[in-house]
Amino acid sequence: MDELTAAQQRLLPEITAMLESRYRVLNSIRREGPVGRRALVGQLGMTEREVRAECDVLRNQGLIRAESSGMLVTKDGEDVLLLLRPMLKEWTGLGDLGIELAEILGIQEVRVVPSGDLTDGSRVKDRMAREAAELLGDRLPADAVVAVTGGSTVAAIADYADLFQGKNTRFIAARGGTGGEARTQANMIAAVLAAGSDGMWTPFHLPESLGEASYRTMLEEPYVRDAIELYDRAGCVIHGIGNALDIAERRGAPEAEIRSLRENGAVAEAFGFYLDAAGREVGSIRTIGIRREQLARVPLPVAVTGGREKASAILAYMKQAPPATVLVTDEEAAKEMLRLRQ
Repeated sequence: MDELTAAQQRLLPEITAMLESRYRVLNSIRREGPVGRRALVGQLGMTEREVRAECDVLRNQGLIRAESSGMLVTKDGEDVLLLLRPMLKEWTGLGDLGIELAEILGIQEVRVVPSGDLTDGSRVKDRMAREAAELLGDRLPADAVVAVTGGSTVAAIADYADLFQGKNTRFIAARGGTGGEARTQANMIAAVLAAGSDGMWTPFHLPESLGEASYRTMLEEPYVRDAIELYDRAGCVIHGIGNALDIAERRGAPEAEIRSLRENGAVAEAFGFYLDAAGREVGSIRTIGIRREQLARVPLPVAVTGGREKASAILAYMKQAPPATVLVTDEEAAKEMLRLRQ
């Protein structure tokens, strides 16, 4: 925090809480609009009186407008949100938290979003997704190839794909698919991101785990060779980081494999590799997808994951992550990582 900001907070200590509260209301109306006051009360954990007072101020300032369907943010409101975001991070200390964590992890950048109401994980996921989308809008070059993994947080980025429209981006799955919800599969996410950003999509229809014979056969398929060539050209990879045992169980791994991972201290999973707390590989699955040497050459690897329970997994992965990595996470995960590193 700079000296001017620190001086402002000493003179008007109540202004930080006031600014954060009003920003939250305005940002929620932008995200959910058209929305009514009662819905905001439930989402923000504020009283109806508090929400009404904040909305009256925002409406009088021309930042929101009321319609029969609910409240909406105006163009001026959008501009104010965009301008305030960096300052709010400075005032709440999230900017400093990200700088400190990036130095500890040895990566390019850490972007920290507020955790807010910890009982509503979808809100935190939404904030991380929007932060990642804004990062892509700022940093993704035109005509880039973007490889994406699966997962609900990465899937949520598609809700904000309009923030990186017009870049002529080609999306492709960074690995094959697992069981579970279709919307959280890498191939589906790549397709939805392409549609939302007016980009292109290269299909990649493969299961995540392959037997030895299937693996060798698939490597000879022309469309698999084309995918591997695209990975060589990737300008960005968007991925999550999983808790090792949770991912193994979700894959339906045999009990013997899960027991081996537990005995070897596996805490993290990314790109088909299980890692212990020191970042060492302690297990893997046979899969076709982006390779480590390809990932190391990607200019913009973006890891999007959060939650206090993910702190150990994030720390483990970052011990072998490319230095160019940008981590988008939440306040609770960031603070827990710092605590674990003490």
